[in-house]
Amino acid sequence: MADERRFRSLQDAARFMETEIDRPVAVRETDLGSGLMLRTSPLSFADGGFANVYDLSWTPSATTAAVRFTPRPTTAVDAARHAPATSTAAFFTLLDEASGLPVQTSLNLAVEQGRILSMPVVDREALISRAGVLSTCNLAAAGTVMINGAELTWTGSLTGRQAECYAFGNGNMVITRRNDPTKGSVRVLDEASRLTPALGRAADWVDVGFISTGGRGFRSTGVAASGALDIFAYDLVMRCPTRHIDLRGDNLLEVRSIGELHAETFPDSAATVGPSLDVADFAAHPINTDRSLDVVPPFAPSRRARMAVFEDRVGRTHLRLFDGRPGSPVFQGATPQEARDSIAADSGFRWGCFIDGGQTAKMWAAVDGELTSFGNRHYLRWPKAAESDFVWVPDSGRPISSIITFQPRSETQRTNTPARLAALAFPPQRSTPQATSGRGGDSRSSRPGHTQGPDPNLGRRR
Repeated sequence: MADERRFRSLQDAARFMETEIDRPVAVRETDLGSGLMLRTSPLSFADGGFANVYDLSWTPSATTAAVRFTPRPTTAVDAARHAPATSTAAFFTLLDEASGLPVQTSLNLAVEQGRILSMPVVDREALISRAGVLSTCNLAAAGTVMINGAELTWTGSLTGRQAECYAFGNGNMVITRRNDPTKGSVRVLDEASRLTPALGRAADWVDVGFISTGGRGFRSTGVAASGALDIFAYDLVMRCPTRHIDLRGDNLLEVRSIGELHAETFPDSAATVGPSLDVADFAAHPINTDRSLDVVPPFAPSRRARMAVFEDRVGRTHLRLFDGRPGSPVFQGATPQEARDSIAADSGFRWGCFIDGGQTAKMWAAVDGELTSFGNRHYLRWPKAAESDFVWVPDSGRPISSIITFQPRSETQRTNTPARLAALAFPPQRSTPQATSGRGGDSRSSRPGHTQGPDPNLGRRR
């Protein structure tokens, strides 16, 4: 793996990157074992631009794939050392200025080893793993929950639908941009978006903050009768009819269904991802107006790094990265349409979707006995308080909140020891989130505000 390199300015770094990184990769195919194959090749465009393509493929009968999460973005390279192959996974909270981060930073749906870590607030595509086999679905942020023994319908607070309960989560955050003399612009949290909308004093509704108790279960630790509950302090916030809630005691919630995911067939792991490869117009996809991601549309028809997962015509599953470098005159990546057309012309696809916006997309694989990274090698660590240099960290890349790990199926079918589970996973999840002080998360407390009833527009972003 490459050593770190320091630069005194972004201009110096850009000149280095143009000669070091902006080059087509050699065509190569590497057998990683257990049915895992890694293929590298350049993808050229008529205007002289190109993307470097890294394709990891496997047969589900020989290799398993699982999504892993960490509450806070962290470097994935250590976890990658314990698997034949690893990749970055789904969308996560990316902020430069904020009063704090949500309990879980992987946005919308996050499920690991059958445990719900985060709930979706919008309808969106999802990547699913059952018994190590990946698939995708269009997942509605709606279903049923059991609260204190009563079965109630729920929907995401940004869906515009009506239900008995409304879910709030990290997907409710709003990111804005502020000009910065050094960085150009920075991502700034709209602090009001971390609070639930205000409720009138006569409202028959209450906002309840829940923490995970494992699996699909949650227990309440905060109640706000007037709204303004801090979404970031809980694994899940539900706006519920008051009659179903004990305002002074514990409230137990069990998720019975999320769209087509039902309790009886709940996945081992799952994550909200990007548009399906079947989408007719990527620019019109609602993800492009999702303010929890940024003000920049992630699937606009511009060339960027892209990563997709799909099943080809002969039943192999692929994770394909179209790599590029921001600011490069020629090595820019691919548009969503160019990436999809390349997949269709090459191996074809039965199903597939983009994993995320692609700007942090990266793979690691054990090649000839050495851990090797692919993609996103342009990442610079910005100067810290006591530093003045920009640091090139090509192999670790940006800290992330989720990964996909691959293992030989014969090995994962064995009894996992605690030591092995710890080696394969990100840092363990916290059992109890720490609430941010002064933010409406205090049990049975609330903040005054204008009246807003629980209607389909209650969570609509401003």
